[in-house]
Amino acid sequence: MRKYFGVLGVCFFVLQLSAQQKCGSSEYLNKQIGNDPSLRQRIVEIENFSKKKAGIITTDQRIASPLPIIKIPVIFHVLYHLPEENVSMQKIADALAILNRDYRRENADSINTPSFFKPIAADMEIEFKFAVSDSRGVSTNAVVRKYTPVKYWLSDDNVKSNTTYGDDAWDSKSYLNIWICNLEDVTGYSTFPGLDPKLDGVVINYKNIIESGSSTANLGRTFVHEVGHWLNLKHIWGETYCGDDGVDDTPKQSSFTPGCPSGIRISCTNNSSGDMYMNYMDFTDDACMNMFSNGQKQRARVLFETGGARNSILTSTGLNDPSIYSAMLPDFYPKWLNAQVYPNPAISVINIYFDYDQRWLGKELIISDMMGRRVMKKIVSSKIQQIDISKLQPGIYFIKAIKEDESLVQKFIKL
Repeated sequence: MRKYFGVLGVCFFVLQLSAQQKCGSSEYLNKQIGNDPSLRQRIVEIENFSKKKAGIITTDQRIASPLPIIKIPVIFHVLYHLPEENVSMQKIADALAILNRDYRRENADSINTPSFFKPIAADMEIEFKFAVSDSRGVSTNAVVRKYTPVKYWLSDDNVKSNTTYGDDAWDSKSYLNIWICNLEDVTGYSTFPGLDPKLDGVVINYKNIIESGSSTANLGRTFVHEVGHWLNLKHIWGETYCGDDGVDDTPKQSSFTPGCPSGIRISCTNNSSGDMYMNYMDFTDDACMNMFSNGQKQRARVLFETGGARNSILTSTGLNDPSIYSAMLPDFYPKWLNAQVYPNPAISVINIYFDYDQRWLGKELIISDMMGRRVMKKIVSSKIQQIDISKLQPGIYFIKAIKEDESLVQKFIKL
């Protein structure tokens, strides 16, 4: 289904083969626990809370009881380096509509759910709405757009911080944060409940929002899958061979299911119905997944009960009418995507513009002549770096510099 690359616990060989092509949420969780072992206890507490609630609510009650619809305010953070990464409002609205369609089981392909799984296929009764107010009551269109000098991102949370040229999360106790960016190593990853609230949310490759990803993941269900992790749903095989996903009505299965299978696939001595490979939490191609189960519904919704890890969302003011209406600032593209030299040709002074990327500050500039001989060295100290070239002989010169992810070579003429 997506670029997923990790599992909790034991990683078996076939998963390792797919490591660079799939979802990053499980490996992300492992890394977070490795960096802060105290998180393990918090996750255990959330798991125990879920199991306790599951013991109180019977399967029949889950199916029959009319429960209120949970409405979650969403804020999107669009980080773009190139214009095509600046995903349009219409594409974001389309992605949100797909999310709501699948979580409410209004997807037309629900008719493809096998007859033996249809009785437990769930309308999750969870809806996702564009936030209309920020925490101060100021109006918002629920989309933050920022040009970034970063060309691509990894599943390391840098996209979630202003200090690393990403964008800080809105209060995760009140909003679901979605970051859309050029995600390089995976197609999407998500936090699980109980992790650092400043990092809480879902990160998605922009290609999966504009539906230009691979043919196996082009129907917006990367988004559906990753939000499932945010709602504490594990991969359907339980993160290890014949593992436990914490849900009582999803059959055990040996591992993930690639491609678009059909018929009954039996593994882990499950019953005659076989694997639930059409579940959104498997890795099946987008066109061949079509359901959540009642057990997954209960596991997700218990997070919002009193004492649950996401209960505070229910008191969010993000969907309340704003008390202050603010004019939206127009989006703008940076003036420069590469350092520019002006004037060129020049007689006595040149200016090098680094205003599009302040990471050049502190880097070394080398000016060489046509023979490659160094004639001058400077340290970048300003977004507009001025250099006195009055003592240089007339001719052609080259400015060279290197930073973390980019090298600079610019030519200028000294008159």
